[in-house]
Amino acid sequence: MKGAIPLPTWPICYERWVELFARESPTTHHVFLAAALGGALGATGRWAVGTLWTITPGAWPWSTLIVNVTGAFLIGLVARRTVVASLKWAFVVTGVLGGFTTFSAFAIELNGMVEADRTQLAVAYGAITLIAGVGAALLAQLGRPATKVLQ
Repeated sequence: MKGAIPLPTWPICYERWVELFARESPTTHHVFLAAALGGALGATGRWAVGTLWTITPGAWPWSTLIVNVTGAFLIGLVARRTVVASLKWAFVVTGVLGGFTTFSAFAIELNGMVEADRTQLAVAYGAITLIAGVGAALLAQLGRPATKVLQ
């Protein structure tokens, strides 16, 4: 077709994927396996907390708040002691703690509070979760030198 704009080849990021898998570094298929295994452990832990500590729709979701704030604190601890893009980072931060913490449950619970006509509670829960999570991550990093980022 004359004058048509050529479409990019699919997938657009193909070259980047080839580059990632061709490296002789932790950024090969091992990092994906580490993140997947860690995620399975973290998600199982999150499921266990939710099973042991059920939440009434529209009520204060203590289990999600505690999981997310604890996860933020642990990520803060690990972030200062682990090289980003390493196998350890993929397993612990992306996998275990990423699978353990839960933004989706946080969002659904906020929506449930609003639907139960408890908007003030939803705003308070949202603010407390964000402030406590960021505060916990910062607290965990106090006085610890940062680990250099992998180039």
